[in-house]
Amino acid sequence: MLLGGCATGPRIVTPEPPPIPEGGDAVPENNEIVLSDGTQIVADAPWGRIKIEAGPGLRRVYTWRGNRRGVILEPRSERFAGSMGIRYEGQPPVWEAADGITKVDVEEGQRRFETVDDAMIWMQIRRLRYAYTNDGLVVGWKTKGDTLTVEVWQFYIDGEKPTTLPGADNTRVAVGPLEVVPQKMSPHLVFADGHTEPYNTETAAQHSGARAESKASTSTISCNWFQRTFTDCSERAEAAAKAKAQAEAEAKAQAEAAAAAQAERAAAAEAATPAEPEYPSATISGSTVNIRDGSSTNSKVLFQAKEGDSVEILKEDKGWRYVKFEDDRKGWVADFLLKK
Repeated sequence: MLLGGCATGPRIVTPEPPPIPEGGDAVPENNEIVLSDGTQIVADAPWGRIKIEAGPGLRRVYTWRGNRRGVILEPRSERFAGSMGIRYEGQPPVWEAADGITKVDVEEGQRRFETVDDAMIWMQIRRLRYAYTNDGLVVGWKTKGDTLTVEVWQFYIDGEKPTTLPGADNTRVAVGPLEVVPQKMSPHLVFADGHTEPYNTETAAQHSGARAESKASTSTISCNWFQRTFTDCSERAEAAAKAKAQAEAEAKAQAEAAAAAQAERAAAAEAATPAEPEYPSATISGSTVNIRDGSSTNSKVLFQAKEGDSVEILKEDKGWRYVKFEDDRKGWVADFLLKK
């Protein structure tokens, strides 16, 4: 006759970090890259901090908001929009979803401009926000929907690295030797039927009692008929009670640590997501107004705007304003042709 059994509660499991692809092929000599094997770049960009590890070969590993994932980039076979770098767009073969991110649009290469103004305008018209140094090292990234976008560039002005760029901050971008830091994983509960739940204060409190009770009841029924009749099982009961209390205390401590780590990650993610800047608005006041690629009447006309068109003023240069239209077109217009 079966007098008792053992109830099995969920196990606390800390999973292995997500897989990172093996090193890629060597970067072809014709392709222009920024990072060499065994180096890394850390940038405090407007959307938060990102770390990019280079190598072996075409592999790049990206760390952002507590996630670490790797991609084997592909070399461009021909120059595209001035770039002959390396890139990858789509869902990488070795990639585990990270906070809903399943795809990437990543690029690394060199950008060449005739003037500093050309470089600054290029950054402003891109739908990405950058951190950059005076010598032209540029990093930008963002997450949108299911896609992580990352760009790493080395700017050249008239064939040379610049010595100063407006708005540059050398303290926000750092290049150094590679330092691999695996992703820190949070524990979770694994149940007998295979399903899992996050391990936090609520779930730990919910299941720690059941686990402790299971241990206590197992200890109690381990006293057989002879022992219950002719011996005192109080010592076993006392040991079971101590085991239950210890299990509850350990579960509570682990749950509090997990909750604190989760709150810290959430706070860091919230702090790393800045609000979009607000720009002054205006409308076009002339009947037909030329929008130019520079702040002078000698600059090339990009397109024409009509009276009443709404714009945002992004920056000023003497009697000119650099504006953005509702359809995201940008260009320079004389200040007297704007109604604020």
